Amino acid sequence: MDTTLPISPDSAEGSSVRCLHWAHGTAELQALGGMLAPVVFRAAGAPDFQPLQVAPWADEPGNPQLPGLMRRLRGEWPCVPFGRTDRPAGLPADWARLDPGDAWGHGYAAHHDWQWLDDTDALTLALAIDLPPDQPVARLERRVRALPDAPALELSLVIHASRACVLPVALHPTLRLDAGRVQLRLPGRGAGHTYPVPAEPGASRVAAGAAFDSLAAVPLAGGGQADFSRYPQAADGEDLLLLTDAAGTAQADFLDASWSLSLEWDSAQLPDLMLWVSHRGRRYPPWNGRHWALGVEPVNGLFDLGRVAAAPAGHPLADRRGLALSPDRPTVVRSRLHARPLPAKAG
Repeated sequence: MDTTLPISPDSAEGSSVRCLHWAHGTAELQALGGMLAPVVFRAAGAPDFQPLQVAPWADEPGNPQLPGLMRRLRGEWPCVPFGRTDRPAGLPADWARLDPGDAWGHGYAAHHDWQWLDDTDALTLALAIDLPPDQPVARLERRVRALPDAPALELSLVIHASRACVLPVALHPTLRLDAGRVQLRLPGRGAGHTYPVPAEPGASRVAAGAAFDSLAAVPLAGGGQADFSRYPQAADGEDLLLLTDAAGTAQADFLDASWSLSLEWDSAQLPDLMLWVSHRGRRYPPWNGRHWALGVEPVNGLFDLGRVAAAPAGHPLADRRGLALSPDRPTVVRSRLHARPLPAKAG
């Protein structure tokens, strides 16, 4: 995640929040960034389950001085356009330089307050944001709907383009890693790639610019391999992995919490899955070595680099340019979070 971000003028003292209550849980949606969390899922005979990350500094004094995205960082939110706006040091010279167009990492909407929409029912929260006129996207609309008979949420994002464009787009579900062991299950069918440079200099563990076939055997910078399907990891670090041609589903089993969380999305729109392994690797404020989370992010783009760089011809990720948007019709991106208690072990 890009940490060189501008300060947004709104939400200086926080963000308005609305809460959704239904028979199988509660969900909080905030105006700032349209961010969703905490979400508590419930089922008969099982403990309450809150799987989404909330940044440990979210309620600390001094937050008004943080960029909007960072101020109340939490849970799940849409990124349009997705990615950092600064080109990382050491990126190979043959990676073309692109102009991001602005300095809003992960998009203007991630840093500003959305406006609540009231054309909803008791199971739905909705908000929208109008973007500045120089942006390629004119408006975003977001709806979170609880399924009445299940611990599940249906999410929709409507993208209204102001002109024909191709933009990197991602959803940004981020799971907590402070609730015991987590086993990640991904039925993806493509190759995996590590970030082309250390994602966090001095803190990244994986070998830069490497390919791998299994998340259980990711090459490390110092030699050897590590299993990035299981958490907590054996060591702290900060890394980005891209899993290509994902199957549109990911499952995280929270083994000690005795719950499983499934994420489902349209892989025709968002073909890949980026993992942001934020394993207490950032030691500077406000992170201070205490951010312990796993981003499981469906994406159409080149890691988080699609706004500042393009891979050269012949590179296996050279065609990762983004989602084609048209001003003639809105693009609707749908996803779903579904929680289930894990079956009790015999004996």
